[in-house]
Amino acid sequence: MLTTLMLFPGVAALLLIFIPKDNQKLLYKLNIAVSLVPLIMVLLTWPMFSAQEPILSILERKEWIPSLGVSYALRLDGVNLPFITMVTFLTVVVNLIPPVPGENLKKKSMLLLIWEATLIGGFLAQDYVLFLMFWAATTVPIYLLMEPSTKPEKLTAARSYLLSGLVSIVALGVGLLILSSSIDTPALAAEDLANTIITHLDPNTQWWVFLAIFVGCALRIPIFPFQIWLRLTIGHLPVSAGILLMGGFMPLGVYTLLRFALMLLPDAMIAFTLVLAAAGAVNLIFGALAALGAEERNQKAAYQSMVYTGIALLGMASNTMEAFTGSLYTLLALGTAMAFSLTLTHLTSGQTSLQGWPLVLYGLEAAQQLRLPGFPGFIGLLLVFSTASGGFPRVSLAIIVALFFIAIDYARFLAGIMQGPHRKEPTQPTDSCRTFRSPPLGTKMTAILLLSGSLLLGCGCELILGVIEPAITQIMPLLN
Repeated sequence: MLTTLMLFPGVAALLLIFIPKDNQKLLYKLNIAVSLVPLIMVLLTWPMFSAQEPILSILERKEWIPSLGVSYALRLDGVNLPFITMVTFLTVVVNLIPPVPGENLKKKSMLLLIWEATLIGGFLAQDYVLFLMFWAATTVPIYLLMEPSTKPEKLTAARSYLLSGLVSIVALGVGLLILSSSIDTPALAAEDLANTIITHLDPNTQWWVFLAIFVGCALRIPIFPFQIWLRLTIGHLPVSAGILLMGGFMPLGVYTLLRFALMLLPDAMIAFTLVLAAAGAVNLIFGALAALGAEERNQKAAYQSMVYTGIALLGMASNTMEAFTGSLYTLLALGTAMAFSLTLTHLTSGQTSLQGWPLVLYGLEAAQQLRLPGFPGFIGLLLVFSTASGGFPRVSLAIIVALFFIAIDYARFLAGIMQGPHRKEPTQPTDSCRTFRSPPLGTKMTAILLLSGSLLLGCGCELILGVIEPAITQIMPLLN
């Protein structure tokens, strides 16, 4: 089942080769249909994890390269299930967005499906050699979606992203190579390595392994000062790719830090606790301040995503079940909230007079970013802050400061769009004072689904927490 879930989007992408490029209507409908299949497959597994006697995981494992000890190991559990659900849900949502004039829908659809397959594989992979392959594969679709050869500024952004991606792959690979050579053990699944590392790996080696993995993940999350690629990249991606970037690509970095560093390197975790807390606080303050100063909406979204990852890192530094649960929930909120922000930017692109329901949508966006009750960000923030304020009272104040800056940013923004454009000659209408035009049905559906998903996460948290908490309880002995 897990193999089918992982491979289906890639196979579907290959089938799109046989669809004529100029038949956009068929491509659009077929893309939505095939993207529904992985989502349905994932949703069918939820009853297994949320039953009265839930299962803890689903495992598929076969020998792959016995001479190197590499196995084909995939695992679905309460930690990665919500993220895989988010990836498959966002893939359906982004395929609802109609193509813009001149866009190569066939190329974009194929790349998004391949990207979905690699992201699912990254979350499922347990053997770290297999995982590293998916980690590298997830970087390729972003580069191709940017189409770096078309414009010089895109080429600059693509080179920045490619450099950070290569360094991330190398750093993570070096960390895992040191890990393998230090314990003289072939590639194994994460949980299989835990007892071996605790009993055989000295603290100094753990420190260097943790540092290499941390750098590799920091480039993807991203953690300040490794965020430059995100600011340059986000503006040159289609909105659909930006949504998957926020909801799948970046959370995979935090998930990797948890699965292949915090769970396996307890001595290093103790040494890096303050580093994680400081990185989270810096991300919070920098992200909120940079978003406050950014005028371009896509870049503002990129900086706002750093606030989410900052909260997640602060929760992981707290090293309690509640804080880890809050960190994971914050990353789920990142997927829905930032996808909604990017879609809303796409909806109102080129418009300066926003009245009626678009203004309401911006108000709902502000409520999400401020983590008000009813939205998933509130659940994650509450769980993290309640724990971090006890362990890191001064550092946790960064959350309050960041929310204060976000409130200022949205108050200023909402006040500006309510006042409308200021013109010296109102009797002479120009293109800059056009009223909001009704978007296509697919784009409206995208916004509605994202808002519904966010409200479901915020109001129906018992179901999600009922899956995450048993998994965190199971791995807490490794984290401690």
